[in-house]
Amino acid sequence: MKKLSLYVLVLFLSSAMFAQGASEPAASQAESWPAKSINLIVPWNPGDGTDLAARAYAQAVQDVTGQPVVVINKPGASGSIGTLYASQQSKDGYSVLFSAETPGTFQIMGISNIGFGAFDGIMMMAEDTKVIVVKGDSPYKTIQDLIDAIKANPGKIKMAYSGPGASGHIQGLLFKAMGLETSMTPFGGGAAGMTAVMGGQVDFTFANTATTLGYIKSGDLRPLAVFTDKENKALPGVPAFTDVMPESKKYLPLGFPYSVLVPKGTDPEIVRQIIAVSQKAVQDKAWLDFLSARASYVTLYQYTGDEVNAYWTKWQSLVDYLLYDAGVAKYSPEKFGIQRLK
Repeated sequence: MKKLSLYVLVLFLSSAMFAQGASEPAASQAESWPAKSINLIVPWNPGDGTDLAARAYAQAVQDVTGQPVVVINKPGASGSIGTLYASQQSKDGYSVLFSAETPGTFQIMGISNIGFGAFDGIMMMAEDTKVIVVKGDSPYKTIQDLIDAIKANPGKIKMAYSGPGASGHIQGLLFKAMGLETSMTPFGGGAAGMTAVMGGQVDFTFANTATTLGYIKSGDLRPLAVFTDKENKALPGVPAFTDVMPESKKYLPLGFPYSVLVPKGTDPEIVRQIIAVSQKAVQDKAWLDFLSARASYVTLYQYTGDEVNAYWTKWQSLVDYLLYDAGVAKYSPEKFGIQRLK
């Protein structure tokens, strides 16, 4: 009997020590992050815009932490393959997603059931603002000229965009929501859209500022307005669209930025540490060099943690309903609990 009692006591003490030991690694794991290499998952091909930004961020994080950051490209299906992959990784802070805006439309477009709701936000990064451009010798000298022409000829002024659900399409739908009815023609990509403008096939397009600067300098394109609420330092003297059409403030700014996220349910302390590292990384030379080569980019570092999630929630409340009301989306945003922007 005494032997049995001693055995039970030893078993109890061993269990208690094991339980205490099991809890310590969880706490120390958060405190010691990062203690090994970090995987940065990019749902796009090597060399594209998202990938280049991700690699600059990866190098900056590596500089700050001293730990290797491995970029893993998982392209396909508008970024949904890599996004799904990222959502399935361990919630330990060693698998981080560097995302474009596309997860905000996956669900309504029927592309994937995984969207931004499957992640916890770390930080909004940067974006290239959109600029409304016309041909260099276009009769539209100012953005007001273009607005007046659209109002006088509803559905007649031609606009190029890259394809259904893409950023240019969304901006054209915003025009429509503001009472500016244009003739929208898809051209399969932003570069093709600019070529169509320069060739006189269409009257204007929304383009990434960085890709237009050379054409603007050569006189092939004329910038009329930056499609946001602030002027862009890369285009001095070009007005913000909201300055010309104040009613657009209901919708703008509406960006298409990069953001850093982790699988939902990651330890909040690890999330805080990744945020802190990211805040240092955006001051690192690797990231600053990336930005200096892209003078038109604007940063959104003020959004961290839950603010990132709130940013994308608001974005979906506008964009997803624009696409649905236009008949482009496969499903209603209501199906996924997305509220219409009021």
